[in-house]
Amino acid sequence: MKLSIVISIYQSHEIVRRQALHFAKMGLPDDVEFIFVDDGSDPPLRTDYGLPGLTVLSTGNKLAWTQGLGRNLGAEHARGEYLFMTDIDHILSREAIQDALAFEGQKMIFRRQIGLLDETGTIRQDREALSAWGYDRPGLDASVHGNTWVLPRAVFVKLGGYDPSTCTRGYHPKSRQGDDCYFNAKWNRAFRGETPYLSPNPIYLFPVGRFLSNGDLNPHGLFHFLHQREEVAFKS
Repeated sequence: MKLSIVISIYQSHEIVRRQALHFAKMGLPDDVEFIFVDDGSDPPLRTDYGLPGLTVLSTGNKLAWTQGLGRNLGAEHARGEYLFMTDIDHILSREAIQDALAFEGQKMIFRRQIGLLDETGTIRQDREALSAWGYDRPGLDASVHGNTWVLPRAVFVKLGGYDPSTCTRGYHPKSRQGDDCYFNAKWNRAFRGETPYLSPNPIYLFPVGRFLSNGDLNPHGLFHFLHQREEVAFKS
């Protein structure tokens, strides 16, 4: 197995369905597997999305915002030589996955463009579709984000994965204080002086939060409701 695509998920059932359709259309080779990690959704994620090579795991967590623990669990069960970790509000292009399959380095990162998956699992970047989501900016480019990367599973294990102390606070911190930032800092220390390889092919990002004029983090109620604040109620 060359590549394990790992996504930790909370309360985003319809987007998961669209992502599964999107991945299934690609006809990827057998050396790609998908691991969806349910991080306490209510109701739980389905296990029958019809996506070849899919495993659905559950963290059993009841604390808010423990995505890093979900990623750790996904890596523990992954069979791939390389891990491709991303978030459910990101959309991996076929070209980006092909880049990951050919990659033999220590870390790959990706540019992002605004886009979305429609109800059929098709990537849309046309103005009509984006406007319906509330996106009214003229451009489509977004920055590289530290939560999406490809690296050898052996490196992830050697670094100790995500530190539970940085991903069990019960909230998603603002600025550079999140669990991804701490994990990336560990990689930077371990590979001092090495620059991650930037894929020539972009991935896509649903327009949410700061990409919308109204700052909506949960357009149409399709994502989780855990916001960037310092107090979030525990999941029941």
